[in-house]
Amino acid sequence: MLISIQKLLQYPLLAVMLALAGIYPAVAQPPAATMPDAGGIDQDCGLTISGKILDHDTRSTLVGATVYIPQLNRAAIADEYGNYHFHHLCKGTYTLKVTYIGYETENFVIKLSSSTVRDLQLHTDATTLGTVEITGSHVKEQAQSTETLSGRALEETRGLSLAESLKGIAGVTTIQTGPTISKPVIHGMHSNRVLLLNNGIRQEGQQWGTEHAPEIDPFVASEMKVIKGAAGVRYGSDAIGGVVIVEPSPLPETGGTKGEVNLVGTSNNRQLIGAGTLEGKLNNLPLSWRVQGSYKKAGNARTPDYYLENTGFEEQNFSGALGYKKERFGSELFYSQFNTKLGILKGAHIGNLTDLLYAIERGKPEGADEAEFTYEIGRPYQDVQHQLLKAKAYLLTGEAGKLEFIYGLQRNLRQEFDAHRNTAAPALELNLTTHTTEAIWEHSPIGNFSGSVGASTIYQQNTRKYSDFLPHFTGLTVGAFAIEKWRKDRLQLEAGLRYDYKHLLVKKYEQNRDLQKPEFNFNNVSGTLGALYDVGYHLTFGLSATSAWRAPNTNELFSEGVHHSSAAYEKGNPNLKSEQAYNFEASVDYYGNIRFNGKLSVYHNFIDNYIYLAPLPEPQLTIRGAFPAFRYKQTNATFSGVDLSLEYNLLPKLTLDSKTSIVRARNTVTDDHLINIPPDRFDNSLRYEIGEIGKAGLFKNAYVTLGGVYAAEQTRVPTKGDEDFAPAPDAYFLLQAEAGTTVYFGKQPIEFGITGNNLLNTSYREYLNRFRYYADEMGRLLMLRVKIPLDFSKN
Repeated sequence: MLISIQKLLQYPLLAVMLALAGIYPAVAQPPAATMPDAGGIDQDCGLTISGKILDHDTRSTLVGATVYIPQLNRAAIADEYGNYHFHHLCKGTYTLKVTYIGYETENFVIKLSSSTVRDLQLHTDATTLGTVEITGSHVKEQAQSTETLSGRALEETRGLSLAESLKGIAGVTTIQTGPTISKPVIHGMHSNRVLLLNNGIRQEGQQWGTEHAPEIDPFVASEMKVIKGAAGVRYGSDAIGGVVIVEPSPLPETGGTKGEVNLVGTSNNRQLIGAGTLEGKLNNLPLSWRVQGSYKKAGNARTPDYYLENTGFEEQNFSGALGYKKERFGSELFYSQFNTKLGILKGAHIGNLTDLLYAIERGKPEGADEAEFTYEIGRPYQDVQHQLLKAKAYLLTGEAGKLEFIYGLQRNLRQEFDAHRNTAAPALELNLTTHTTEAIWEHSPIGNFSGSVGASTIYQQNTRKYSDFLPHFTGLTVGAFAIEKWRKDRLQLEAGLRYDYKHLLVKKYEQNRDLQKPEFNFNNVSGTLGALYDVGYHLTFGLSATSAWRAPNTNELFSEGVHHSSAAYEKGNPNLKSEQAYNFEASVDYYGNIRFNGKLSVYHNFIDNYIYLAPLPEPQLTIRGAFPAFRYKQTNATFSGVDLSLEYNLLPKLTLDSKTSIVRARNTVTDDHLINIPPDRFDNSLRYEIGEIGKAGLFKNAYVTLGGVYAAEQTRVPTKGDEDFAPAPDAYFLLQAEAGTTVYFGKQPIEFGITGNNLLNTSYREYLNRFRYYADEMGRLLMLRVKIPLDFSKN
């Protein structure tokens, strides 16, 4: 027996899968005594559930509230005294779903063994305040801080990139490469430490580069969710910093055809955007469909004093979806294609060491005074295409739960063109193909327990041409997880465990042209523990302890040479080990109050073997020019910080919105600060809801907003090594404003919005912009948005 166990432990993935297979069949079918009797409606078991429907804060009765039991398909209405009652019930576990206008829908689980009196309390729905903001719900899927961008808050970001759209969430900022490329930063971490889920598929491109923007069209999304902190149990390895979930709206379930058209124009770079969506459901058939597309074109951006040469971009995107849905089975097919051509600031590509140092000291790019506006994109530039095919199917497994399977195929083609070649061929071409699978079984509630178990695989193959900067490689990742939650009354507890194994095979030519095939194997366990407690009176407390890990990426192990789109020389380190993160968070959520709402989260993250790109003391001179040089290094690090979001209604229509993000990161080996950590950021605004304008109500939902963003100087920079090429830029303040309304032309609504950024035309530089060495940020920008909803239904 001992020998068998020892052999089993040599294969940890097999051990986890066998453990899951042994545990879950035991809990998949609940004891018969805890389930509602299938004949409970006809049998007179003599049991009763009754009580009052009350306001959570005032304890006043809610006359007319609806209570629904989905297991029995029975409903009751609260009478003039707020009383509800159900008679002739059998023993079992029931869910009471309570709804009332102006209040949040609440679900109460009752295990009925004898007649029970239970008062049900509802919380005021914060959306009745007349604003749609970025908020976190007190009833969450996990104890970690989770915030969602949806509704009008999402509409106000139309025309921005994915990363820029998320900057309104406390704790989220961006890392940039000039004015055209940005990617999200969560709690000071980005790139391979932040997972992106695009319509349920883990986005896989060349996301390791700071200048590799996510290949996702924000117009696809009806909701963007950010999970802050390590989330490796549910989403797999690499989720050390957090997860960004981009979700389209569900396919329509009713007949008819509808859609929308979005038009956006900006002043600074003269960007033009057109986007459209059309969707519908076939009459008398369980088939739904959607098609969507967008086009973007922008020219050279302008600072307050000069144009940034070769910073235009062009983008064309398309997606389509087809869904089949029956009562117990459903499937969906989704395809999207993302195409972009991005200009790279020409002044970032330098010819020799002297010119590089002079470019940093000069304060603006060479030739900036002569630069003019143009839509033309020349060298250097990126040309990127990303295709995604998703197939999804689900099956309701009787009373036991729901089984879901997802397959994803992605092809990412990246071409990078430098500034010094005269040929039409790119300096670097990378072609990455990824196959992902995921199977999840979510079991039905068993008493107070709910949860899921799943397994996933990722197979990748990467090829390159024209440059040895990144080698050929193939990779296979296999993982399995289990998550369980226990909820009773106001308390929710959760726990989860995941195991992942990753194999990497690299094919790399040495300088003597000998082919080397090093292989790497990584494996580790992720875990999560969390608790949420609603103490009442609009107040919820949360605690979470999570772990996640990340194997070094191929570029971190083997990159060698000029990375043209970032204008940098990068050197890998084949001796890197896996990162291991332990994240702890405490949060307080004050919600649903008519006057004041807010959320505070405090976190501390330990990362062993933290991998980072450290600047080298001297730039690297190559045959294609002189470039800042960087090498991948490893240390132990800590990340600590505070996220604070406040919303206060000063007057019935006037709201103050405030967000604060503070991050502190240290290299614990050298007892020094880490490089490239976001500075303290404060975002405050006043919003006035005008409502209707005009006697006939021609203008509706009108509002105006005035505010500003203050970013402090980053004074916490390394002083014991890893020093930057230039000091951190000064603090800055940007004045912003926004206005919007809906105009009705007969029965046709058209939504208008105008946004002004950097209205004072302030000259400033962003610490997390890789091109801050050479140029200022974009100056004043006005953005006009028009949205036209369409409905072609007969009724």
